[in-house]
Amino acid sequence: MTGPGPQDEAKPRPSAVRRSAAPVLIVLPSVVSGIGVAFILAGIFIDHELIRGIFLSIGVMLLWLDFFITMAIFRFSLRSIDRRLRRMEDDRLQR
Repeated sequence: MTGPGPQDEAKPRPSAVRRSAAPVLIVLPSVVSGIGVAFILAGIFIDHELIRGIFLSIGVMLLWLDFFITMAIFRFSLRSIDRRLRRMEDDRLQR
């Protein structure tokens, strides 16, 4: 049998899994930085010394975390592109 069978439909392809995870990776830094900005604004507008210090600290840490998450996503994306290019070059050399 040359056509796709029912057993082929049950297995998810790796490319389909990779495509579904990419939008989450793109949105994650924005969510983290948005929460960080909300904590900073709350820390500025709440008139309590202890809460102000805690909220400002959490907000600044979340903004730093946003930077590191973004760099990790860039690194992951670049390595993925490198793997694809290497695979294409190997295929071309084998021909």
